[in-house]
Amino acid sequence: MPALAWAQPQGEVIDKIIAVVGDEIVLYSDLQNAVLEYTEGKGRMPVNQQCALLENLMFNKILVHQAKLDSLEVSDTEVEENLERRLARLVGYFGSVEEFEKYYNKTIIQLKDEFRSDIREQLLAEKMQGKISSSATVTPAQITEFYNLIPADSLPLIGTQVQYSQILMRGPIRETERQRVRHVLDSIRNDIMSGKTTMLLQAARWSEDPGSRAKGGCYDLQSKGTFVPEYEAAVYNTPEGSYSPVFESKFGFHFVKVVEKRGNFYEACHILMTPKVDPMDLDRRRVSLDSLRQKINAGNINFEQAVLQYSEDENTKNQGGKVIDGSSLGNRFDVSSLPAEVNLVLDKMKPGDVSDPVLIEEMNGNYSYVIYRLDARIEPHRADLKNDYAMFQEMAGNKLRQDKLFKWAAKKIAQTYVSVDPMYHVGPYQLPWIKGN
Repeated sequence: MPALAWAQPQGEVIDKIIAVVGDEIVLYSDLQNAVLEYTEGKGRMPVNQQCALLENLMFNKILVHQAKLDSLEVSDTEVEENLERRLARLVGYFGSVEEFEKYYNKTIIQLKDEFRSDIREQLLAEKMQGKISSSATVTPAQITEFYNLIPADSLPLIGTQVQYSQILMRGPIRETERQRVRHVLDSIRNDIMSGKTTMLLQAARWSEDPGSRAKGGCYDLQSKGTFVPEYEAAVYNTPEGSYSPVFESKFGFHFVKVVEKRGNFYEACHILMTPKVDPMDLDRRRVSLDSLRQKINAGNINFEQAVLQYSEDENTKNQGGKVIDGSSLGNRFDVSSLPAEVNLVLDKMKPGDVSDPVLIEEMNGNYSYVIYRLDARIEPHRADLKNDYAMFQEMAGNKLRQDKLFKWAAKKIAQTYVSVDPMYHVGPYQLPWIKGN
């Protein structure tokens, strides 16, 4: 079989076993589903590249095989939550549930039943993997050894980084403003329901949701768990074709029109309006925050105490105001990844400086004032153990866990019956799945 051939069952074969690992099997359809997810719906990949995905499937099978021997279990709740996320991702590749069902020639309910066992196996494999690598704790000596083995010219270049903290104050929302917005939305809802106007026109005119305003307030089919709980509660408590009462979420006030519900998937439209902070109240917050900044600079209160007493940012209040990078969960930010308005302020500061109050726009469209403290600035450098210890700790830990898993898997493969369809002998494989290869 040429290395760049395309895998395809011949003749009338619809599905077949392409690998056996102990008591577990891998079907051709399992591999093609993995190809589909990897290629985001395109679904074509040369055989030698598919072998890498097949190795992942076989690796999961040996984990599952051992997990069953060790009597590990996963709950139905874990399975259902993961199943919904997987289906939502696959539906997203095709653009709609209809196209998704057309590709598989099955309903989404049938596909859920088929995928459920796959998800349970995946979770079992993850539990087994965690059991194997849980004791793989990296020591300072191992981190140093890992670092010393990296050639100097292979150490990554790190751009300018900063660490910073903040204190945020929001203007209060007056009750009269909240009632005004609710009244306006009630009037819009009643006009639409009575036929005086349409959802399309009113969403374009009034809705403050930029993601749906131009589409009549509508979102295509979504999976349960995508939007805030209040929104989804309104959807599931409202019959198809009907309008919910006005309700409140952290984004403001909404009402929804339910278009369709299919189990844990739904399509709905909404109009969102956010109560606004009075400009005078917001300016009072600026004055208060500037006064607080002066007290901090004068030493009358330290920054961390001020955070606890005055900051209204729930994400940073309990950590001394330190801002955390959501992707790395660390408190270092590459300046290139910072919002331009934040970088503009921090760029002019020295470590320890506290900024003047800065006006920012929050997710709900309202404005707040914030003061920043620059905690540290790390100049561009080639990664080293002193400045980037946490990065090397993570890298060394990942390698230790991977090595432990590979050693475990190689040992288990030698003790377990394994068979791979000759079509997939082209490899390459990282583990000895094929004897003599």
